[in-house]
Amino acid sequence: MDEDEEFQLALEMSKKTFKDEQKLRSANLDLIRFESPDESVRQKKIRQIKQLYEGNTSSPGTSSYSGSVATSPTDFRPVYNEPRGVGPLAHSQSYPHNFFNPWQTAPAAPQNSQFPGPPRPPKPDQYKFPPQPSIGLIQDQYFVAPPPPLPPRQSRILQTSPVKINPSSPVSSTPLRHSAPSFSQDQFLSPIKPFETSFDSTIENPNDSSSNDSTHHDHSVQYQPLTHLLVPYVMENLNSSYGALLVGDLIDLSCNEDASIDSQHEIRKEFDPLYVSINSTLSPNSSMPAVQIYHAKPIEEPKCVEDVKRKISSVEFPSSSFGLIGCPNAIEEQVKKICKRNMIMREMFPDFFIAPTVNYMTTTASTVKVVVYKDYRYGWEKQQKHRKAVFEVSNCSFFKQNDRKGKAMICAIEQTMDIITAQALSSFDCFLDENKVYGLKVSWIYGLNQFLAKDSLLGTNLYTGHCLLNGEDVKLEVGIFEPQKRIHEQILESWNSMKSQIRYSTVVDKEDIENTFGHLAQEMKMYQIAFNDGSTLKLSASSQRVKQTVQLLCNSLHRIVPEKLYNEMQKYLAATTEDQLNSHRNDFLREIHSFLELYCRCTVSGYNLPPLQIITKPKVEVLEKMDFLQIMLNSVHSIPEDWQREYSEFYMSVDLYYGTQVLDGHSNKIPKNIKKDQFFPRIPLDLYAKFTRLHLCTYPRETRIVVSISGTLKNSAQPSNDYNPVVVMLGYCSVPLYDEHLYMRQGPLFLPLTLLKKNPMLKPFGPYPFIKDARDPILIISFKVWDTEIFFPNVVIDLQCIPQDFSTLDVETQEYLMEMIENQDPSRLEVDDQDLIWQKRMHLTNQAEALPLVLSSLQDWSFGFVVKVYQILEEWAPLKPETAMELLLPQYPDERVRAYAVRSLARGSTDFLYHTIPQIIEALRFELYEKCALADFILELSFVSLDFTFEIYWQLQQRVDHCAVDDLPYAIRCQNLQQKIIDEHKSQDLKADIKLQHDLLNELDSIQDELRAKSTDSDSDRLHRLKLRLGRLDSQLLTKRVRLPICPAFDCTGIRVDECNIFNSNAKPLKIVFRGLNKNYSIIHKVSYILLYFLKQKNQFQRDDDMRQDSFVLKMVNEMDRIWKTNGLDLRMITFRIMPVGYRRGMGELVLNCATLLEIQKEDGLRGVLNDEVLRKWLIKHNSDEFAYKNAQDNFIRSCAGWCIVTYVLGIGDRHNDNILFTKNGHVFHIDFGKYMGDWQMAAGFRRDRVPFVFTTEMFYVINGGKSPTQQYQLFIDYCCQAFNHLRRNKNVLTNLLRIVSCCYLSLISTSLEMMACSEISGINPSSLAFVEKNLMLDLSETDATVQFTAMIQNSLNSSSVRLNFVAHTFAQFMSSSSSFAKQDPHKLSFVPELFTMKTDGRISKVVVVTFEKHCIPNKIYVSLQSVKYFESFQFQMYKLEVHRRNVTVPSFIYRSFADFEELHRKLRERFPAMVLSLNTTSNMRSNVRAVAQKRMIHVQQFLIYLFNQVDEICHCDLVYTFFHSILRDNKCDTYVDHSGIAPPDCQVFLKLQHNSVKNTLNVFVGHVKNLPLLQTGQPPDPYVKMYIRPNLQNFPKKKTNIVRDTQHPTFNQEFTYEGFPADMLNSRVLEVDIWNSSGILEKHKMFSMCIPLIKLYQAKESRKSQRVVEGWFQCYKYI
Repeated sequence: MDEDEEFQLALEMSKKTFKDEQKLRSANLDLIRFESPDESVRQKKIRQIKQLYEGNTSSPGTSSYSGSVATSPTDFRPVYNEPRGVGPLAHSQSYPHNFFNPWQTAPAAPQNSQFPGPPRPPKPDQYKFPPQPSIGLIQDQYFVAPPPPLPPRQSRILQTSPVKINPSSPVSSTPLRHSAPSFSQDQFLSPIKPFETSFDSTIENPNDSSSNDSTHHDHSVQYQPLTHLLVPYVMENLNSSYGALLVGDLIDLSCNEDASIDSQHEIRKEFDPLYVSINSTLSPNSSMPAVQIYHAKPIEEPKCVEDVKRKISSVEFPSSSFGLIGCPNAIEEQVKKICKRNMIMREMFPDFFIAPTVNYMTTTASTVKVVVYKDYRYGWEKQQKHRKAVFEVSNCSFFKQNDRKGKAMICAIEQTMDIITAQALSSFDCFLDENKVYGLKVSWIYGLNQFLAKDSLLGTNLYTGHCLLNGEDVKLEVGIFEPQKRIHEQILESWNSMKSQIRYSTVVDKEDIENTFGHLAQEMKMYQIAFNDGSTLKLSASSQRVKQTVQLLCNSLHRIVPEKLYNEMQKYLAATTEDQLNSHRNDFLREIHSFLELYCRCTVSGYNLPPLQIITKPKVEVLEKMDFLQIMLNSVHSIPEDWQREYSEFYMSVDLYYGTQVLDGHSNKIPKNIKKDQFFPRIPLDLYAKFTRLHLCTYPRETRIVVSISGTLKNSAQPSNDYNPVVVMLGYCSVPLYDEHLYMRQGPLFLPLTLLKKNPMLKPFGPYPFIKDARDPILIISFKVWDTEIFFPNVVIDLQCIPQDFSTLDVETQEYLMEMIENQDPSRLEVDDQDLIWQKRMHLTNQAEALPLVLSSLQDWSFGFVVKVYQILEEWAPLKPETAMELLLPQYPDERVRAYAVRSLARGSTDFLYHTIPQIIEALRFELYEKCALADFILELSFVSLDFTFEIYWQLQQRVDHCAVDDLPYAIRCQNLQQKIIDEHKSQDLKADIKLQHDLLNELDSIQDELRAKSTDSDSDRLHRLKLRLGRLDSQLLTKRVRLPICPAFDCTGIRVDECNIFNSNAKPLKIVFRGLNKNYSIIHKVSYILLYFLKQKNQFQRDDDMRQDSFVLKMVNEMDRIWKTNGLDLRMITFRIMPVGYRRGMGELVLNCATLLEIQKEDGLRGVLNDEVLRKWLIKHNSDEFAYKNAQDNFIRSCAGWCIVTYVLGIGDRHNDNILFTKNGHVFHIDFGKYMGDWQMAAGFRRDRVPFVFTTEMFYVINGGKSPTQQYQLFIDYCCQAFNHLRRNKNVLTNLLRIVSCCYLSLISTSLEMMACSEISGINPSSLAFVEKNLMLDLSETDATVQFTAMIQNSLNSSSVRLNFVAHTFAQFMSSSSSFAKQDPHKLSFVPELFTMKTDGRISKVVVVTFEKHCIPNKIYVSLQSVKYFESFQFQMYKLEVHRRNVTVPSFIYRSFADFEELHRKLRERFPAMVLSLNTTSNMRSNVRAVAQKRMIHVQQFLIYLFNQVDEICHCDLVYTFFHSILRDNKCDTYVDHSGIAPPDCQVFLKLQHNSVKNTLNVFVGHVKNLPLLQTGQPPDPYVKMYIRPNLQNFPKKKTNIVRDTQHPTFNQEFTYEGFPADMLNSRVLEVDIWNSSGILEKHKMFSMCIPLIKLYQAKESRKSQRVVEGWFQCYKYI
């Protein structure tokens, strides 16, 4: 194109533009066009679409509802009739009218099928410029076919039948809470059954030709509804399509539609009473509109708005109205109301440490030995003439060592501690002050200043159980029951100096805000001057400075720029006359005031602005409101950078929740984009939602509004019909519908959006979301502003329910209800089951465990139905504390239900409450408001004793530190409760103690940070640096007594620096040994006496690892152990405390006198990992007498069974020989729980943990004393199966604990798991609950579970993968270790665990060799050349020595082998090289030959004579006395003595016979067989069992078990079923049981036989489940 053509074209366009301007001038319209040039074309298309819709709409109906703002003639409402023949009811008994009125709707005209369906909405690029607002039609989808909405809402057509959801559409995971189709005149709403009608929000009209157009993109398929998030605790039976809950799409008010502008203005006025239409003009002389401040407090108010007296403030700028004033926020007001409710009905000891008690006996013995000592620190006065010397140590008086003798007593375990105290005081010769109260403490040995509860029983104290667990006497100390005086150098003045506070990046800076206001005032003044001068340049520059100041203000307030504020600023700066400038100035200042006032209320700041005008409104109950809930989504601000960079379009969703169940929902289908037309990027929404499924009067009190946002990734393919994986959920926010005063929220709010991480999870619970961080996106949401204050009335119960007798129900109904109660799983109830449970709730009031089922069966929690719930709560049987924990889960949000659960929880034992503190605090995050029954209970719990005080404090502290970033509202709640406890506690030294604890932890942090910073230092340099720092810390602790956070009853007075070390791991944890305060000066320096009460001696301080994982696992172990002990099963479980004290840091206790399996194997060198006998030998070495070894073996069997169950149920992985430990008393326990809940250890892509749990041949050898199974092995299997079934019966106790932890990411069985699912602990998530439930085999019977677990034991034993893991780990440790394996201590003997001296054992006067004897080790296996196995006892010669000691009349006898003498000789020569001492060891014959032994006997005697002729330094050294110390072999343990000549006992078999009269089945369970004889060849048999029915007229087949090889005590654990066996047949049938052998010379021959008359089973009492059971051991007779 040449220049002339371009000029002509420009001239023509100029003429056309001039003509258009002339037309605008003639119409008095603005010349500036803000809309898109294509707007006219778009409006033309919309009018065409509207004509199509109007052609398809039915005739309008009438409605009695007057609250609708829709003005379209097609809008119609259902007609509500008043109840006929029913007068007004009191609120305590009335119901919302819509639940009991016939529903009438105007008939809808049938749709004409000849009209085509509505076209799709226009493409998003047509919204390049924001159009003028418009309103869509608000439809009621309950009862009539909704007319098609206007764009941009997506069309939907109501089907005549429930619409099937497109499988490709997103399907909801949330249940249908309320759904109501059309009702006829005689139908009523049910509070239980959900409605089945569903609506598909993505249904396409088949007649719509545009649906097949591939070029026309449907943006609706990009949207992911909110329900794709994981919502915890959703009832599976209630799951339904999310489309069924979508009443309608969010209406986009940004659509410019001429016909709906007036309706949009009406809608906006409902949310903003000060809204002024853009077409209306404001008089220049009109005053500034007032900001309405609505008071929600119960005050006297006029009945109508006209009677309100208004107090109008001055609006001149600047004024005092814009000065920030200090005021408490809503959280502080609620925290002040937290108080004690006296729920714990026991005596409180807030100034003392009181040992916890349990509700069961910790021992099966009837009496125990108690040794009582005196606590001399309180200055006891002796009634003796000669006072004993007293010396001062640490401000305490101590008697000499010889005077500290305790009084031994034999006490019954059912005696109370006050009686034992009286007996102890009467036995001491001392003065007793009548004004003093005395009590028993545990501080004699353990350094703890902890009293035993006076009203507790001796057997219910955990301390008694700990003493007996270690085989020790119960040692106590009697002292004065008075607070201990503690002296500190400084008294803390304030709580803030005690701990670090949470730093909020959004706290309002008063000085900064006021300075910005002052700067804005100056700039506005300068703008006024420039405006009056008329200078364009000055006016432009001043205008720019005003904008910059406003931008600075918005930047300091979270980069929020409200749309109205920005528009008023633009109007102010665009004013052309003086009158316009003054008018817009007032509007501009009003918006700034409203903006700052709202921001202050939405943060945790302590400031606010004085109101410009105060208006009070009358109050009305929500029961009178038949309106619908209306919400507007205005915009999203403070957009994260990754949103701007990675996402192109955004979608919104608004849902209503009650607990974890969704009530209603809206979503938008038109994408929203990020705009940068203001100061900062924002997402303008302008979306309107009207929830027409329920009326305001029917919403539950705890309803929450949940808004979510999702985004579409840039540069990604977008399929039009299938699920699009690139659309992800980005964030959400949740706000209660009612505030803390139960007033419905009105007006705008600033809500922070919780950013979703890798595993998104929706949490529709918790405290109000205050703005927490400048990086969080902010949603501006508006609630409709009503003319009245709407409040939820208090529910008053005027009538009580009448409980019904459960036995009055028919037998079938009773059995069905009891089955559901026993299953204890409300989440899997069917709709019919819920209906039945709710109908029979009055019959279940005496079934305490049925309460969660009854509450879960009620699906409507509106005002009318909660009355019935509260009625049954008053008559319900007392709940167990374990069951009450379930009611603290978020699916039970009702405040009275949770308060009832808390009252039931308060009845638990002190041990239960103490160990449940973490779950209780985790449940605090589910509470709606700060002031709640659970917060009151935690406050009251902190006053039980100082143990509870410190535990609650540090449990709160770790959550403050961990949740300050990801869950600030919960962190603030915990911190406020911390402050409340400290401020109201009675202990005068509490603040100082906590300050010292924080100082200690900070110093340890500093030490570890310094060590890690010196990464280049050698191990010795690092250890030297550690000891230097600990030495300085030790000097500081000498002047103070610091209470360790992990054990506050222990007073720390220093550190034993020489025993501290650094562990060799990646985190480099520190081993710190603290010195305690004790009466015995020599004892306080012994490490073993610091924390012996907990079986610990040292503290491990560890960072960088999340110790909450280990703490959680150990808490689960404690819950399991409590379940077992409550049911009479003591598995001697060793547990240790691990306490997180901050973010990724904590302290853990190390168990006393233990060793890892690797350390035990290393004593035998590298071959030790392949030696099956190494663990058994280690236990024999550390248990020197037969009684001790038998006790250690019993401890081993029990604890090994317990940990097999624990590791299997919790899926604990990474089990190698360095994290399985054994105590010298035989207890087994595990450490290092970083891999659990199915997170298995991987190596090169393969799973290393190939067995369900670790049970190795080393453990098998300890249990059986060899390779062949014995009765001890049968006992081990019984312990495992019993423990497993106990957990299955109490599964709700554990799973609820897991649910509480996993819902936030970290419940006995079921409750513990649920509770901890919300703590964001790594590895704990909702899938953890499914993992535990799967491992518990809940679908199997107890017998089937026993069979399955027995098979797993055998599989674990036979697996070679565990041995391979051990070998690999041992080799890795060998390569990285600087010390060699099997390095023995030259000062110790290999067969004696420790050194003994003349002082400990007595001086030896003479040793004589009496004789030699042949000892044997049974079950030694040999293989002949013909591969026939046979057993032979390995024999060796032992020399019997007679040892005489001075002042001991009776000599002792010991047995030593010649190899033992050789070891003694070698080590004596190494220690004393100058000693001339020889032992002739030369022999060419076998060492176990009698002739060799007789010859060596002479050499041994000569060696002993020569030894005791040496000087005392040699002959009486510790090596000699250790050699002659009595050990296990000297007591003729069964392991070393051949009992082959003793006749075995009779053979017996364990059977369980069970008959079901309903199913006509006979089940026979074959358990163990014991005492089978050896075969003639001397080898054990290979037995199996056969069973026959005699006489067998019905031809029942024979039953046969599997073969168990090489054992005299086989375990089968198999069950067999006979079908078609009626009960009357039991009278005439006999069960024949035969035991066969399948090996040996006589293969498959019958060994034993017995017959059981089944009439015994017929005579047994029939159970509720129509079953008769006979079980026990049956004697077998030898078959000839």
